[in-house]
Amino acid sequence: MRVVIVGSGIAGLTAAIALRKVGCEVVVYERASELREVGAGISLWANALRALDYLGAGAAVREVALPLTRSEMRARDGFKVQVSFPAGYFEQKLGISPFVAMTHRADLVAALAAQLPAGVARYGFECVGVEQDDRGGTVRFKNGHADTADLVVGADGLNSAVRTALFGPQPPRYAGYTCWRGIGPRPAAVEPGYVGEWWGRGRRFGITTLPGDRVYWFAVLNAPPGGTADDERGAVAEAFHGFAPPVPELIATTPPERVLRNDILDRKPARPWHVGRVGLIGDAAHPTTPNFGQGGCMAIEDAVALARHVRDAKTPAAVWEGFTAERFKRTAAVVNESWRFGKVAQLEGRATCWLRDTFFGITFPLVGKRALPKHAAFDVGPL
Repeated sequence: MRVVIVGSGIAGLTAAIALRKVGCEVVVYERASELREVGAGISLWANALRALDYLGAGAAVREVALPLTRSEMRARDGFKVQVSFPAGYFEQKLGISPFVAMTHRADLVAALAAQLPAGVARYGFECVGVEQDDRGGTVRFKNGHADTADLVVGADGLNSAVRTALFGPQPPRYAGYTCWRGIGPRPAAVEPGYVGEWWGRGRRFGITTLPGDRVYWFAVLNAPPGGTADDERGAVAEAFHGFAPPVPELIATTPPERVLRNDILDRKPARPWHVGRVGLIGDAAHPTTPNFGQGGCMAIEDAVALARHVRDAKTPAAVWEGFTAERFKRTAAVVNESWRFGKVAQLEGRATCWLRDTFFGITFPLVGKRALPKHAAFDVGPL
């Protein structure tokens, strides 16, 4: 089977690796002029690492990742530790190490791209349309190029051009909060392997350590959609003034041009994800808010599941029917739970935040030890 993949992010590259493993001829088209993925860190949970190991890419990804050693949740603008636990508990329970690994998205994408032969990924191809008939699916690009294949995979993210070609414009939903992100040097007070979320009223600050003595941080604030500032670093510093150290240091030591701001968006889970031989994976199919750190992990799972259905299905349409049937329930659960968790995390009222923080501090050591492994569970199955 010949497969055209639109998008060379985490979903597209992992899908290319997985589909080649089951004997497909694959080409990946990317609208950017070169391989790049900027601005943010990403946490790879055990489910994603297990899938990458199975595809033969796990070792390369681990070389550019930092294992989680300790995770914290703090309240009162980061001044009070509510929950702290070592990663070892989950590693022992799941039988995989690390339970979570942190890396820069650019390093992850580069590691995945290196698993593919030269020429598989092609850059500077912006998708402008998709059509199909009994002979194949054809993707048309802005530069005039067109390519026809047995199967077309839309792995082109939240604002997927393939999705629009299939179903028309479908605006994503705004979660109610905006997010600044940056990467700067690791302060001495933050040990390697640390991950934490520090909660306030209507605002959160996240700290994720990365290889190379770096920290990826994110700052989430309840706000109307579409907000911008001439000085985004100054805006986030003002919004998080008074947060516990080293938050001010992390913001101040991040170069202003590397502070990014994006509204948090997802889509309410809905089917279908395909029409005929053309379908969607990753954020193109089921974008999620980042509250559980599972967006990239779900995309990696998708790649393995898609390859399994390509191997077993009798027709291209049957590939997508089986894939959607397998993946919808799991991804919908993550999207919905992440949405609800974000609403709780972004509460603003003084009394409700006190109740939230107190309840969370009491229950999470018990509930979290059962709930978190559920998100990290994925059966790669045989390929």
